[in-house]
Amino acid sequence: MKSRKVILPLVLAIASGAFLAAAQPQWGVQGALSVPTGDLSDSANLGISGGGNAKFDFGRGNGLMARGDLTFYGQKDGFSDSSAGVAADYTYHLDHRQRGIYFLGGLSVLDYRWSRSDGSNYDSSALGLDLGIGYDVDRHVGLQARYTAHSVSDSELDALNLGVTYTF
Repeated sequence: MKSRKVILPLVLAIASGAFLAAAQPQWGVQGALSVPTGDLSDSANLGISGGGNAKFDFGRGNGLMARGDLTFYGQKDGFSDSSAGVAADYTYHLDHRQRGIYFLGGLSVLDYRWSRSDGSNYDSSALGLDLGIGYDVDRHVGLQARYTAHSVSDSELDALNLGVTYTF
């Protein structure tokens, strides 16, 4: 299981390397409120997420946002939940200039952890899907609503992330 955590992201990175070489990244950070849904809402309250991103512009509205996130959820019923993830989201800006409204869809790898007040804990990884919509206010500031869906051990660990991005 641990080797899959390393191999899958490595294969994705190598496969996308030539594609990403065509554009220079714009680096940034993001923060979000993470609203747990599905089975995750049974063990977690509202969470806070933060991380970094790299945006690649391929022209005519097409782009890619690679990101890494850490999320910490509020405790609920003795559970303490958190996750770390990496993702690659295809973005399409309606105005074709990387401004205004855009749609996103992509894949993410999530490392999910929970611990309980009785000392038990759990750690697992999963490949998931991301769908969302965003609005780039200007060259630096953007708003985003992104739904992430991951299945871990027959549980649906889904979340709605309402966030802000800042590009340097």
